Amino acid sequence: MNIVKSFDPIQPARADGLNERVHLIPLGHEIDRAVKPFNTYRAERAYVIVVPDNADLNEQMLEKQRHYTKKVCEGLLAAGVHPEVIYCNMFDILDVLRVVSSLIVREKRQGNDVLINMSACGRMTSVAVTMAAMVHGVTAYYVHADRYATGDDAPLEADHGLSIVETGRVEPLYNFSIMMPDAECQLLLCELYRRGQGMTSKDLFTFFHEKGVEGYKFLPEKEDKSGGYVSSSLNRELLNRTNRKYLHKLEAAGYITRIWSGRHFSVHITDAGRYIACVSGLLGGGAE
Repeated sequence: MNIVKSFDPIQPARADGLNERVHLIPLGHEIDRAVKPFNTYRAERAYVIVVPDNADLNEQMLEKQRHYTKKVCEGLLAAGVHPEVIYCNMFDILDVLRVVSSLIVREKRQGNDVLINMSACGRMTSVAVTMAAMVHGVTAYYVHADRYATGDDAPLEADHGLSIVETGRVEPLYNFSIMMPDAECQLLLCELYRRGQGMTSKDLFTFFHEKGVEGYKFLPEKEDKSGGYVSSSLNRELLNRTNRKYLHKLEAAGYITRIWSGRHFSVHITDAGRYIACVSGLLGGGAE
């Protein structure tokens, strides 16, 4: 991974000034850390990402989270930032990667600047959102707390969250450039993730054909008794192409594995491959 310095989060990325600045705020039991940055930083919109109301948590915890979500949305509106609440399983790192990455991709396609607050949520969630920021080349930032709502300050939690922020010091993180597979490999990993089961060579050929991938315009016509394609020059050509351009690379990276049955195989996604599929931003879901 190559280390690159993050761009200054205060400067707009487009000189024409027509882009919007959008913050992603995965939210736990925090208020100040989500709201105080907007005393200094410009933004038009913010996504407040929280656990669903029907999450498998006790009602007291859900009610507490509703309180923080309400206070943060009110604080954002007061700062001139339009909030939109997005629901996500905050205790599932893959779901966090999927939702956050989908939002990043959607906003970047619209030409908007995206920043991610990685300090208003739990530790596991902060790891996931920082990873998503690095993959997609956007800035993650950390909001420093001046003190915490503990001891004599415990009664302040309801108005400030677990962290009390007075100075509002925000620190952008350095980005690591994370190498992702090429676009077609990402599409294949997403398809394997969606299916939740293996894909045969016939499945692979059909998938690339339906996606309009170059070299898959024509498919073999005859099938054998097992449902695969009968050996032919076209079948061998497509198999060689698929191996060379996609499968060998994904296997070498540890993102897929093959299971053989005689002369036939099926391709299965690995745990590492699931991370790549979710962080690609192509799965949609909570960001739809």
